[in-house]
Amino acid sequence: MSREQDAWHRLRRSRAVRWISVAVVLLLVFEYVVLPQILGSQNVLGALQRLPAVVLLAAAALEALSLCCYSALTSVVLPGSVKPRFLTLLRIDLSDLAVNHVVPGGGTTSAALRYGLLTKAGVRPQDALSAAMVQVVGANLVLGVLFGAGVLAALGEVRTNRYFITAGITVLVLLAVSAGVLAVLDLHLDAAVRVARRAARLVRIIKPDAAEKFVRTMAAETEMFRRDPRRLVLALLLAVCYWGFDAACLWTFAAAFGHTLGPGELLIAYSLANLVALAPLTPGGVGLVEGVLVPTLAGFGTPSSAAVLAVLSWRILNFWLPIPVGGLAWISLRFGVLRKAAVRQTGANRRSSRG
Repeated sequence: MSREQDAWHRLRRSRAVRWISVAVVLLLVFEYVVLPQILGSQNVLGALQRLPAVVLLAAAALEALSLCCYSALTSVVLPGSVKPRFLTLLRIDLSDLAVNHVVPGGGTTSAALRYGLLTKAGVRPQDALSAAMVQVVGANLVLGVLFGAGVLAALGEVRTNRYFITAGITVLVLLAVSAGVLAVLDLHLDAAVRVARRAARLVRIIKPDAAEKFVRTMAAETEMFRRDPRRLVLALLLAVCYWGFDAACLWTFAAAFGHTLGPGELLIAYSLANLVALAPLTPGGVGLVEGVLVPTLAGFGTPSSAAVLAVLSWRILNFWLPIPVGGLAWISLRFGVLRKAAVRQTGANRRSSRG
């Protein structure tokens, strides 16, 4: 690459950084200055300062537990016995989360970063892909279960309408279909591969080889969990705790601002907002989560000001704080564990070349 081309690439990268910085600032201004004024709420940061320190510490602890459960889930779904240490996995997941929260449709970019960090930390490429696939799909299925559980619990708490009931039934049907697909992968893998390749040729969105790889990876993970039921139970428990601690953080802020959410109300509102956030339209679902969660809570009887304050306070810990924390985590990996691993790999390569 010539010097001119290298300079041009550096310039493009710097412009991208500036645009991302501007976008983050605009999102912050809209979410914490414009939105509260539109909805008639007081200043969020001022309201947080008036809360007891124990409430803030409890909310922060719940969010930290949620992130730790996700990294523990990463360790559980990683195949093989040789895995990075928990603190390394936690920093990798935080780096992934930071990128996801600043890049529009950042799921693909953050997944690539996470894959690269895992492989540099010693995870086999195939194991990194397999774990990421199963973890994302499994965690989202558990979120769907929580939404269905919320609908069922709300039948005795609030006046649910046919839309919530229909949504709950739809989620339960999708979960049943997912369970059926996993059973087919376990019992009729070759037939599933043929169907996947034919479907890929028809839709022309993914290549047949990629579709086959996805199916075989899911089958291998299913087999791994089938051989070790305790591992499956632990993975499901960690996925529930990952979502549950995060939802509990939201509940804590709502209670601190004067409204106690029932279990059904909390699960419906929280799960619905996070399911909507799966659409890769904005970084980390910013705007989508708030746009769904605030009116849903208000529809369940939460005062509008309390709903706004609770949601935006929760989003400080859930969305905004992981950005700088994830950046620091990436730096610590880059100049710590990964640097040592690169030095060891270089030394091993030199020794093998001499031999």
